Amino acid sequence: MNTAFPVLENDCLRVVIDPNHGGRVIHFFDKRRQAEQLWYDSTRLPVNPALDYDGNFAGGMDELLPNDPPEDGFPDHGELWTLPLTWEMSDYNLLMQNRLQISQLSYRREMHLEDNALVSTYRIENTSDRPLDFLWKLHAALRIEEGDMLEAPARCVQAADPGDWSAAAHGMPRQWPGKYAIPCMDGTSDFFYLTDLTAGKLWLHRKDGGVFRCDFDMAIFPCAWIFASYGRLNDSQTLIMEPCTNYPGTLAEARRSKVCAHLEPGETLKTTVKWISD
Repeated sequence: MNTAFPVLENDCLRVVIDPNHGGRVIHFFDKRRQAEQLWYDSTRLPVNPALDYDGNFAGGMDELLPNDPPEDGFPDHGELWTLPLTWEMSDYNLLMQNRLQISQLSYRREMHLEDNALVSTYRIENTSDRPLDFLWKLHAALRIEEGDMLEAPARCVQAADPGDWSAAAHGMPRQWPGKYAIPCMDGTSDFFYLTDLTAGKLWLHRKDGGVFRCDFDMAIFPCAWIFASYGRLNDSQTLIMEPCTNYPGTLAEARRSKVCAHLEPGETLKTTVKWISD
C-alpha cells in the first residue's frame, strides 16, 4: 500500500488526498483566508475492521458507494470508503481508480484545481452482467461553529431519523425555510433530507464571512442529505454536505419509490462536481 499522500496545490488552495481510504480528501486549506474547511481526525485511521462506519468516522471528504445502511450484501456505508485506490499524478491532475469487488462497479475519479475550486470528474461503470440498483453519496465533513449557516435551494425537508439522530420529532415532510443556523456545540446531532431542489448547489456561510460551496448535477444528485454532529459522533463538530442519488435512506425504500440510482450491465455514469472556497 502506498503511504504517500498526493497533494493538489495552487495560489488559492492546498488539498491533500488519502487514496488508501477511498480517495478521502483529508485537508482542504484555503490559503487566502488561512482556513481549513474540513473536520478530520487522523487518529481514527487506518480503518478498524471490527467497527462499523460510525465507529471509524474520521471526517474529511469521502463517498458512499453503492449503499448507506448494510443491504443487498454490501457492507455498512458501502465498499468505497475502505477501498485503496491506485493513483497517479500528471500535469497537476490526480487520477484515482479501482474496482469494487461486490458490486463490480468500476470507479474512476480525476481531480484538479481551478483557482479556488477543487474539480472532481467521475466515471462509474457497471462491469457486471446484471443490472444494479445503488446509492452514491458525496460526504464532505465540514468544520463548523455556532453562528455558521447552511443554505440550500430546496423546497422540502424531512427528518431522516426522528427521535434519534434527527432533532425533529417526526419524519413528515415540511417546507424548507432555505437556511439552517448552526447551534451551540451541546453534544446533540441533526439529520435530514432536502428534496425538490431548484439548483444543484449547497453553501456553508461561515460567521467570519467565508463561504464553502458544492456545485453538482441535479440529474445525478437530485437530493441532498445533511448530517450534523455538535459533538455527538466521535466528539466531532461537523456538518456533512451530502449530495445524493437516492431518497430516502435504504436501497429498498428508494427502489420502491422508483428513485434509486440504476446502471444496466456495461452502462456508465459520468459527472463533474466542484467544491469551492470563497
